[in-house]
Amino acid sequence: MAKIFISSDQHLDINRLDVDQILAMQANYLQEQKAAAYIIAGDSFNYFEKTLIFAERLQVLVGSDIKIKFLAGNHEMGHGVTFDELESEVSPLYLHNKRFQIGDTVVLGNNGWYDYSLARGPQKQQVQQFKQGFYYDRLIEQPLSDPERTDLSLKQLKKALDATTAQQRVIVVQHFVPNALGLQYPTASPRWQMVNGVMGSKRYAELYAQYPQIKAVVSGHVHRNQPAQQIQQIKYQNVSVGYHRGKRMEWVDPEFSTSWQKKLFKSVDNLQGDL
Repeated sequence: MAKIFISSDQHLDINRLDVDQILAMQANYLQEQKAAAYIIAGDSFNYFEKTLIFAERLQVLVGSDIKIKFLAGNHEMGHGVTFDELESEVSPLYLHNKRFQIGDTVVLGNNGWYDYSLARGPQKQQVQQFKQGFYYDRLIEQPLSDPERTDLSLKQLKKALDATTAQQRVIVVQHFVPNALGLQYPTASPRWQMVNGVMGSKRYAELYAQYPQIKAVVSGHVHRNQPAQQIQQIKYQNVSVGYHRGKRMEWVDPEFSTSWQKKLFKSVDNLQGDL
């Protein structure tokens, strides 16, 4: 049975972790687990090139029997990479708008984006103003509006999904969230209800509902710890490890290695042994 592991939002630089130690730990774990593939779903570093180098180094350590792939999160997108590069064949390890297959399991990767559809509250119309003024993503240059960039992402995914068959088992991996399952909407915080607008788009889940071959959708971006949730045949899971600095103590365990392992998507476990 193929073992596919997925993690996101490790924020190795912000968390001030020793990269060499993390590489050795993850390589040993993946080899011990006899992994077939490991996917990093964005936000490992604040620079795209650093995440690319990390993935390349990890691939060397684990050897050719384990596929290492990665996506770009908004933190990678903010420095050292253009929109055109993000939409191109930057590296064989880069999974955006690509697919790979292990047995009858097809993994589709897409960075994803957001269109403000997950925002609520009286400030909903101010999402774009918030992003441009205070949010990290103001650093990201793009030739499209946010809804247009989401349109592009959805078009790419639909094309990829149309190329799969009912006999295949599909896992979709993206950085931004596909629905509101992992979001909070505190009525006492209208601003936070607005901030949810840059977390993802509900249109992803609406698209995925049309494809019964999708068995799991794995995402990151939102640093919340909650179990996977089932909607019809699809298991949705957020695998963000999160921050462990100052007031942002988001790990599920004081040790990064344990927190990383506990938050991993593991295809054999999460798909009830079907893979």
